Amino acid sequence: MNISQHSKSRGLTLVEVVIATSIILVSVLALLSVHSLYLRTALSNTDKAKATYLAEESLEVVRFWRDSSWNNKLAPIALNTAYGVVINGNAWATSTNQWVGSFERSITLSAVYRNASGDIVSSGGTLDTNTRLVLSQVSWAKGGATTTKSLSTYL
Repeated sequence: MNISQHSKSRGLTLVEVVIATSIILVSVLALLSVHSLYLRTALSNTDKAKATYLAEESLEVVRFWRDSSWNNKLAPIALNTAYGVVINGNAWATSTNQWVGSFERSITLSAVYRNASGDIVSSGGTLDTNTRLVLSQVSWAKGGATTTKSLSTYL
């Protein structure tokens, strides 16, 4: 009786070792997959944040042009045409070059029409020469697809 009790308490069997190793392996693989998903999401959000900053910067440039001189800065810009926005020396200017690193940035100004009540309308109405719709778009390629971030405002 003493011999059989002694043989039961000598250590772990091969089955127990395999089960314990499997549990640890599954836990480590789950943690690695969660970490990989986190990294992919973080990198994707970095591109989105950069694109948003570039789009907001474009809108701020157009607001600066409006505040500094509507007639000299905004009036000459052709409507419904995409332009790049670049820093030229110490001043902002429009450009045909729309690339900022791996991002393509453009602004487009459009005419605005108002109804008899003075509200902005999408069709009909009277042309408001003192107001423009500004569309700022930033596009970038990722994983074989193009993603675009757009912001718009009225000036």
